[in-house]
Amino acid sequence: MSKSSKRLPLSITNIVLVSTFLAGAVVTAILHSWLAAPLAALGVGGLLAALYARRVGARDITRINAIEYRDERDRTLAREGFAVVGAVALGLTVLELVLAVALTDYYWIVCVQLIILCVAWGVANSIAVRKG
Repeated sequence: MSKSSKRLPLSITNIVLVSTFLAGAVVTAILHSWLAAPLAALGVGGLLAALYARRVGARDITRINAIEYRDERDRTLAREGFAVVGAVALGLTVLELVLAVALTDYYWIVCVQLIILCVAWGVANSIAVRKG
């Protein structure tokens, strides 16, 4: 049996993302909200993008953007991209926190998000340093 035939049809990350969007669409539809349609579209779109990236002739950038890594090189490139995204997410969350404190009573939600991002950052840095 070849290595490719043992692989899942999608990466674990994409299975989680697509499933979350589709489950959210079902729950939202049960609650009679029109937002079920965009959630379903995001789930189906994510599924199609991931399947497109799994093609044999898919370009590097297609695989990386779709979180469908083929080899260690793809994973290394994706880590570099996610490092930038993480830094932007942290900065954006700080800005979001300032606006939430100034404009709403729901700033605690953004506080939780910032704490989670900081913990994830610290854990990721610790693992990266240990691996050398």
